[in-house]
Formats: sequence, C-alpha cells, structure tokens
Amino acid sequence: MNLILSESRRLRFFSFTMLYLAQGFPFGLVNTALPAYLAERGESGVAIASFIAIANLPWSFKLLAGPFMDRWTYLAMGRRRPWVIFAQSCMVLTGIAFAFFPGGLENVALLSMLCFTLNVFAASQDVAVDGMAIDVLPPEEHGRANAFMAFGQVAGISISTAVSAFVVINFGMSGIAALLVIAFGLILSVAVSVRERPGEKIMPWGSGEASQRSLDMKPDSWKAIALNLGRVMFLPASLFIFGTAFIFRFAYGVWISLVPIVIVQDLGFESTQYSSFISAVGFIAAMTGLALGLVIDRKGVKVFYAFVLGFYGVLCIFIGLMESAWVSPRFLITIGIIQAFIYQGGFISFIASCMKLCWQKVSATQFAIYMAGANIGLSLGAGTYAALANSLTPSQMFIGLGLVFFVGVGMVWMADFGTHDTRVNLLDNPGRTGDFAPHS
Repeated sequence: MNLILSESRRLRFFSFTMLYLAQGFPFGLVNTALPAYLAERGESGVAIASFIAIANLPWSFKLLAGPFMDRWTYLAMGRRRPWVIFAQSCMVLTGIAFAFFPGGLENVALLSMLCFTLNVFAASQDVAVDGMAIDVLPPEEHGRANAFMAFGQVAGISISTAVSAFVVINFGMSGIAALLVIAFGLILSVAVSVRERPGEKIMPWGSGEASQRSLDMKPDSWKAIALNLGRVMFLPASLFIFGTAFIFRFAYGVWISLVPIVIVQDLGFESTQYSSFISAVGFIAAMTGLALGLVIDRKGVKVFYAFVLGFYGVLCIFIGLMESAWVSPRFLITIGIIQAFIYQGGFISFIASCMKLCWQKVSATQFAIYMAGANIGLSLGAGTYAALANSLTPSQMFIGLGLVFFVGVGMVWMADFGTHDTRVNLLDNPGRTGDFAPHS
C-alpha cells in the first residue's frame, strides 16, 4: 500500500498529528507530572524551576540540527523523513535508558540529565517533522494542519501528564521507561510506513529513488545555506515574529514554574489532582482547537495571534489582582479552563505564523531558529521565576506576565506577512547570490 504524504491531505493531517503526539509526551512528563511530583515531595521552587530549565534546554539549541538536515540527508527516502526516523528511534532508546536509573526520582540532578537527553532527540524530531511539514503542506492548509499538529502535541501532553503522574508514583522509573518505549515505538511505525513523495524508498534496502524536487532543493554548500538563511531571517516580519515567539514562550516558562508551586505547595492540592486536571482541560482545548485552523486559514494568522496574546495578558493581570479568590476551587478551575483554551489558540497561531514565513530552501534551519528562540524564552522564563521567586509575590508575577504578553501583541501587529511573501518570491528569482546552484 502506497502511503504518500504529498498526495493525500488526510494522510498528511493524520501523520503530522501522530508525530506531534510524540513531541507532546516529553512535555507532559517533564513540564507537568514531574514538577508536580517534586513539589509534592517538598522540593523548593528554585529546584523545580531549575529542573524545568535544564530539561528544556535542548529545545533552545535545536537550531543546531536544522543546518545538518538542510545540508545532509538520504534523499532516496525523502528530504526529511530519514531524520524523523532516526530521531524517533533515539527517543525509543532513551526511554529504555530510564529503566537503568531507578534512583532518578530521588536525585533531581540525575533526573534533569535524563530528561535533558530525552528532549535532545525530541527536539531533533521536531525539527525534522516541521521541515517535512513545510515541504509537503500546501500554503492553504497551514492553519488546519497546525491545528491538527497542535492537537497532536496537546493530546500527547495530556495523555502523558495523566498517565505519567500515576506511573511515577506507583511504578517509578521503570514505569516511565515502559510508557515512553510503547508510545514512541508506536509512533515510529507511522514514520516508517509513509513516504514524502512518489517513487521514494520506504527503507534503505528497498526500491526507489530521490524525487527531482528533493534533488533541486539540496544545497551545494554550507555557504549557500548561510547566505540564504541570512537573506530571509533578517526580513522585518521574520524579526518581529521571532521576537513574538520568544515573548510568548518566556511568559509560558514563568507560568509552568509558578502555577504548580501555588496550586500544590501554597494551596495544598495533590500533584495527581493538578496533573489530571491539566491533562483533561488541555485535551478538551485541543479538540476544540481543531476548528481554529480553518478560522486562521480564512481570517489570517496575524489578527488571531494578536487577539490571543492580548487575551492572555488580560487573564494574567486579572489573576494577579484576584489573589484573595485563589483559595476557591471554582475560581481555580475556571482559570485553568480559560488558560488551556487561550494557550491552544496561541500555540496554533505561533506555529502557523512561523511556518508561513519560511523559505523552503532553508526551511528546516529557519523554522528551527524560530523554535529555538521560543524555547530559549521558555527556559529563560523558568530561570527568571527561579531568580525572582524570593523577591516578588505570585500576584506580582502574574501582573508582570500580563504586561509581557501586551508587548507580544505590539510585535506581532508590526509583522507584515504580505510584504514578506513578496520579498521571499523575489529571493526565489534565478541567478541571485546565495541560490543553491548556478542558473544558466
């Protein structure tokens, strides 16, 4: 049976949903279940924030993978798919490694390094999947495809959060290992089963050959990549969206460090209660978010992105001003539901806007730079919380987050996507400096 991404919209949506599901599993474990467990065990806010910052660092440096994926690949199996299979396989192997460190849950430093390693390969898989999506998705599908991809990631986060919270307490590191190996192994089978374009090989020992398009897009040198990357990255819209992505994830890094401390340690809720709630509302928000892709495709990502960031800012300021209501479970549940829906809209807009700006000649590297900037923001956000935890009250931090989000609104509004498209089309003209190959 021929499963070819470039020829089937349903297959594209399904495959990218599943591959993003794999990326969500580490987030659910590392950013929700384990911090809640550590908080319940009595670890300090600084220790938990440091764990989150270290474990998420690979997402900040995944731009290093982009140039290798643009420069080298086994084109007979597709432009990006060999890297997807490699990274997904390494995620399976890292899951196995968790079983060899049964004391990891009692040693925050060891746990940080294991989760760091897991995220090295998860981030690499992300770069390859994003590059493959940019290569095979028509522009008119970007919004819907990103809604499905965001759903996949949030579904992975939700499933991982709920299941791993139970597994951590009852089965320890061996349970985490089994969970990761099963999940990553199943998703690896999807990557192995599909082709990017007709005529390509399923595996190296099979029949097939590189498509002409893949051959045409292959860069001849590192210099060509660097020149083309510089020409597109320093366009105004690109810089504004890069800054917006950084701000969005910086604020979220503070949020995921601050909220477990307030909920579990300050207000006394159990870590499993917190993790299960986050899992449930996140999944519902992701399901609802599938409809947002069509809205983005029709109305435009810029207006939607600005609206979501502004709404996030209002929510944070409201929380900060309503500290007396934090003891009310009804208030916390309402805020948690609203935040989940806002974040889902922000995530879809964030990915769609970055994808819209990418030039296919250097798409893996360019998209990786946007994502790296965003994830540097997340790690710095967690680190900022650790640095300010003893200086600012939680309510002051929420108000500060609101102001940060409003800066993001201003930056995304200054990005002109239409002008960017025109300039990228001009870059595609034959004979310009930095093209991959000379033109006659």
